[in-house]
Amino acid sequence: MTEQQFEPEIKKFRWLLSQGYISPKELEFYNNFYEIQLTTIINFEGKEILTPLFIIAKPTQFNNIKRELPQAEIADPYSKKFPAISLISLEKFINSLVNLKIQYYFFTVFLHKSYHNAPPQVHALLHELLQLANASNKYVIKPYGVIPVGLPVSSDLQKIVCRFKRMLGEDNNCDDKEWWKYNLWGRSTTNATNRKLIKKLALQYNISPICVHYIIYYNKNVCGLSNDIINKIKSQLSSSSS
Repeated sequence: MTEQQFEPEIKKFRWLLSQGYISPKELEFYNNFYEIQLTTIINFEGKEILTPLFIIAKPTQFNNIKRELPQAEIADPYSKKFPAISLISLEKFINSLVNLKIQYYFFTVFLHKSYHNAPPQVHALLHELLQLANASNKYVIKPYGVIPVGLPVSSDLQKIVCRFKRMLGEDNNCDDKEWWKYNLWGRSTTNATNRKLIKKLALQYNISPICVHYIIYYNKNVCGLSNDIINKIKSQLSSSSS
């Protein structure tokens, strides 16, 4: 029996997983039953997660993660080496996904806490790319830690999205010229100032920096903060910019 013969089932489970209707254990059972792809379940950061797993983390944290998950290995996109539990930086993961280097059909993406202070455009880009991947017939990806927010049409990062669309075979007229010259972190001087302010407000109100990020950049309350805290943060933002 070939994988092509199970295409309807694959599409069904792909949709069920993306919608959250089946658990990793159920997907593992069906994967093994249809012999689509060998998977295992691991516990990481208090969650049961299906492998293959890509842990997107800062390289400085790789050794710490390996102490928690001894079976984790550093991915090597240049040789297309992606172990069942891969440690990979944000930029390398984006480039590997966009260039279709990842050999797995089903896999999990975990955005590590070392990127807790990543600006909103990082989450927006990852969310956009993962949405495209899951809408294609090439990947089924289960994300953890990626906040679902849209990427502005005017963003320079849309060139990366365009590149991925072209690699997936979508017919479009978008611009992906020099797409690899992207900057995920914004202008260095402005970004440094914003980081200090965000850190200060996060500590002051005992909340995650990403909550402050979204209030600053998108005027969104993704953390379910009270109106009182949001108004106080906006008030301080206004006074700091005046």
